Amino acid sequence: MAASMKALNPELKKYLRSNKLPDVYEALITGLAVMCPDDPHQFILDNLQVLIEKGLEGLEWDMFVAEFMKPVNRIISESNLEFIFNMDDDSMLSPANRDPIPKHIMHLLQPSAEMYEKAHLHYNKKSMKVCFCSWMQYYLIKKKERLELEAKMARAVTHHTNRILKLCLEEWMEWVKYRKGRQAMAFQKISHVLNVSIGRVIFQAWHSHTLDARRQREYFERLERGENMEDDDAFGQGTGEARDSLSNLPRKVAIQIFKYVDVADLARCACVCRSWKVITQANTLWNRLDFYQVRNRVTDKVVTKLLYKCRPYLIHLNMRACQFISEPSFMSISECCNLQDLNFSQCLGLDDEKLKLVAKGCKILLYLNLSHTSITDASLRTLAKYCNNLQYLSLAHCKKFSDRGLLYLSSGKNSKKLDYLDISGCLQITPDGFKNLANGCTNLQTLLLNDFPTLSDDCIFPVAAKLTRIHTMSFLGSPNLTDEAFKRIANNKNLKKIKIEGNQRISDVSLRQIGTMCTNLEHLYIADCQRLTDLSLKSLSTCRLLTVANFADCVRISDKGVRQLVDGPCGPRLRELNLTNCIRVGDMAMVNIHKRCHNLTYLSVCFCEHISEAGIELLGQTHSLTSVDISGCNCGDQGLSALGNNSRRDVTLSECASITDLGLQKFAQQCKNIERLDLSHCMQITDGAIKNLAFCCRMLNVLNLAGCKLVTDLSIQYLSGVCHYLVQLDVSGCLLITDKALKYLRKGCKKLKLLTLLYCKGVSRNSAQKMMRHVETVQYSNDEVPSYFGY
Repeated sequence: MAASMKALNPELKKYLRSNKLPDVYEALITGLAVMCPDDPHQFILDNLQVLIEKGLEGLEWDMFVAEFMKPVNRIISESNLEFIFNMDDDSMLSPANRDPIPKHIMHLLQPSAEMYEKAHLHYNKKSMKVCFCSWMQYYLIKKKERLELEAKMARAVTHHTNRILKLCLEEWMEWVKYRKGRQAMAFQKISHVLNVSIGRVIFQAWHSHTLDARRQREYFERLERGENMEDDDAFGQGTGEARDSLSNLPRKVAIQIFKYVDVADLARCACVCRSWKVITQANTLWNRLDFYQVRNRVTDKVVTKLLYKCRPYLIHLNMRACQFISEPSFMSISECCNLQDLNFSQCLGLDDEKLKLVAKGCKILLYLNLSHTSITDASLRTLAKYCNNLQYLSLAHCKKFSDRGLLYLSSGKNSKKLDYLDISGCLQITPDGFKNLANGCTNLQTLLLNDFPTLSDDCIFPVAAKLTRIHTMSFLGSPNLTDEAFKRIANNKNLKKIKIEGNQRISDVSLRQIGTMCTNLEHLYIADCQRLTDLSLKSLSTCRLLTVANFADCVRISDKGVRQLVDGPCGPRLRELNLTNCIRVGDMAMVNIHKRCHNLTYLSVCFCEHISEAGIELLGQTHSLTSVDISGCNCGDQGLSALGNNSRRDVTLSECASITDLGLQKFAQQCKNIERLDLSHCMQITDGAIKNLAFCCRMLNVLNLAGCKLVTDLSIQYLSGVCHYLVQLDVSGCLLITDKALKYLRKGCKKLKLLTLLYCKGVSRNSAQKMMRHVETVQYSNDEVPSYFGY
């Protein structure tokens, strides 16, 4: 403190001396030290008050000490605090007259030799203590560093040893795998040789027996028909029959031709002649029956008769939407023991008892479609009990079974073999049902959950956790699923195909997880998910195997996102890309697609208004594209002409109002092998363009001219005279087409199956009804043209 007082301002020191502050402090501190009051604060206040009342003249160092506690002899005459505060150059002078201090007082203030020695020893001891502490701290730090270095070296040695062991183990595992592979190959070769030898013997014996039985049967059939048995030539030539070109073909070739005929036509062909009847009775023509084409006419009598004939070799049977079959038909189906593929979709006559009857007889069923039927839990219990080999099952839109039915299905013997399940539209299923399904059908690979507006995250959690082998999932029309559900689904690294549509809750977070985890993803369908941005496409660019990508109606996707997608590893592998209604996509996206997507075969950029003719010309230079949809784009004659530079199979030009006859003529001259063309609402197209189209593109199968108001009967005459392979034709809203056009179609387009004549006021109802006799489906109306046609 003395050192600190030396540096004070002289005026401050004068003020301290004049007001005797050191004496005041000394008296107060002495009183506190000696008296030790209970309330020091109050003690100081009371004594200061006394000091104010009496003044500073009678101030003594022991003034505030009680008389009985004062010392008898005073050790130092001068105040210690005054000595401390006056340790400067003038400290040896009295404050009143600055006179020198007496020698006996100076003698008391001078330190002795013992005091110097004691002070010196104290200072050395303190310095040694500081040095020792510093040295100790330095030693501890060095020791800690040495220990850390030794630990790191130990870890490094352990890591190095483990790495060497790992390399040795990997090499050993590769060697073991190689040896096992060689052993397996040797075993397979030996087994194959043995099986082939045994199979050859069995097959030769069976073939000889079958040929003998066939000769006997044909012999007796010819006897019954009264044929000349001495004639060894082809059937019927001795009587003048079977001289048509089909009968003269080799039997195998004729059978292959008859395979393209449905059941009703096959029955009619059997009535043509004896040669055709013999051909139509070939076993290979009856291993597959499809009653869907004649669903409105098939009856129990027809079904039982045909099934009785072909039941030994029937494998595939389609009874979809057959409304008039009942128990006799199901009884006949149950007798087809070799049946593997069965379709009862939309079959109203099916119930639990009839399905039980079929399941008991057809125990080797692999594929079963029960969609849109009224089956209940009892049917699923029957399938679990009898159909032990079932792999494919469709229960789409079956409303009457419950969670218990899925429990039966997952507890059956076939639960481990089931790899395809469609429960779309089954809104009655709760999270408990999905939990039952996940616990039992652990080998499921394809799961369809379309049209499921009540589907929640709680339903998906058990599926994502336990069905780890799933590679295909579909969520079309399931709007309540959130990012949490899709993040858990993305943890399945086997996922190859996923479909999502109409979900406004999914965001870039889910796509980032899918792109990171699902490295084997091949097919991605994400439509009408408007929260997705370019970040989603950037995340998906790492999927090396991605070949099909559909982002229709994802309106926040722009050129930047498309560039990031195609610049990734999946760009050269992409085969299909759908950017319908992605309104922010423009010409820069077409530039990047042209540069990177060398295997792209299908591209849809419908209503992408920022794509100009320059972008369309780039698409024309993309040689791999065979199917293009540029509806609603700014495409004119120049862009259309460039689009035809390469061979196209399917082109959609709907609502491209700038296209004229000149552009379509250049396009038709270049794309002569085109099969499907949509020119709907191209209002500048006239008969001249259709004339060039008909004579250049004779392989047309599907043509849409709806909304082409300048097209007349002459265009239909051109088409019917040349395009004999036309299957579908739409001339809705063509007001200049009359009944005369339908005559041309009946005469020239024999293969026409779908004709659309909506809003055709020039066509009479009688002509349209007459056309229905020749064409399978005719859609006709003579109402006023809607306003959206833009006439």
